Amino acid sequence: MPYIPINGVNIYYEIKGQQDFPEAVVFLNGIMSSVRGWDLQVPVFAKAGYKILLHDFRGQLLSGKPAGPYTFTRHALDLKELLDQIKTEKIHIIGTSYGALVGMRFAIDFPHYVKSLTMIDALSETDETFRWIADAWLETLKDRDMAKLFRAAVPAIYSNSFLEKNEKSLREREALLGKVPPDFIEALTQLLKNTVTNAGFTAELINIKCPVLLAVGEYDQLTPLKFSRLIQKQIPHAELLIVPDCGHTTIYEKPDIVNTMTLGFISKNI
Repeated sequence: MPYIPINGVNIYYEIKGQQDFPEAVVFLNGIMSSVRGWDLQVPVFAKAGYKILLHDFRGQLLSGKPAGPYTFTRHALDLKELLDQIKTEKIHIIGTSYGALVGMRFAIDFPHYVKSLTMIDALSETDETFRWIADAWLETLKDRDMAKLFRAAVPAIYSNSFLEKNEKSLREREALLGKVPPDFIEALTQLLKNTVTNAGFTAELINIKCPVLLAVGEYDQLTPLKFSRLIQKQIPHAELLIVPDCGHTTIYEKPDIVNTMTLGFISKNI
């Protein structure tokens, strides 16, 4: 498997699609996810002729898991080093949830790399509801049982209609998560603590000048519409799309909408 040592940590990455395309589409994962989380998007972008970069953040499933704490600044620095090592100077970021936070941090810190930024189910700061949910997840993680955490998280991240139609696949995912190694659980704890502690970029968003697209599920309970509206208020040129009948996992629940909107947005910002 392809790894690059970055700042003392082996970062797992994949390059797909049109290798010689001058700009890369960079997909940034959700907190409990991995590069496979974009399997409903990558083939579409590859067929459209784009170069695609995926990687697992430090602490995620396929990358190294050093002791915490982790920070969004550190994730952004890791991405910069990865881009430099693979000699990629211009990118279009598509980040979901935790990945959207990494994307906005990167766009603030390294704007000369970023041609466009898409943030799906994003927030730039937390509120009491989010912190209560995160605290409950952290408490559940003390049992070192990822299947138990997944069961606790499901009502907050999926829409009811998706749950009604996909119980079998969700139960299968629950069973797979029950087999993750202990170091994954400890690293996830650090990633979640990073969100609670360091997700506070709202005042800095005025520094993002590249084209921005925001998308949020109509029924997203974890990062509801108010968070995307707050981001848009700080970045007035940002476009905002509300995805109907959808929860927090828009890339899974409505992949066709995600693919259509992101392909269209990137194509006009090449």
